[in-house]
Amino acid sequence: MPLVAKSALILPTERGEPYIDIEAQIQAALTFLQTTEEDIPNLSAIAKRYEIPYHQFRAHWLGRLFKQERFSGSKKLSDDQEAAVYQYLDRLDTVGTCARIQTVSGCANAVLQQAHQAPEPPPLLSEQWARQFLASHPECFLCKQQTINGDRKNAHQPDDILR
Repeated sequence: MPLVAKSALILPTERGEPYIDIEAQIQAALTFLQTTEEDIPNLSAIAKRYEIPYHQFRAHWLGRLFKQERFSGSKKLSDDQEAAVYQYLDRLDTVGTCARIQTVSGCANAVLQQAHQAPEPPPLLSEQWARQFLASHPECFLCKQQTINGDRKNAHQPDDILR
């Protein structure tokens, strides 16, 4: 069986470096490209010099954004809208009211409806989205609500409060 030379292509999985390190090296190579005055730069040679994947480097040179800069297709709310939902949940917690999954998805749908300006109906978020939202905010958590004590329940009678 003949020996086959390994490809000169450097894959991120072979390098064992995290994506952020590769991005930093690509950013350094792009900065180097801006300082050079070549009309047609040799991207392959620069990729080899910085030890970065050529196709990834070329894509960024042509204008592709880094992962942290791209808008996620699965993200339904903007950062400001998510902050509004979070503030609503925080307010409910402050006044001592437990929010349920339906409350979270209802609040998010109301925020989407307020911000929606297109003629078609606004998108609706499901309870599954609400669960994922709570999972992405570790300071928010689900807890099972306890049944109210009989004495406390009787203390909330309107006739007793008015006296």
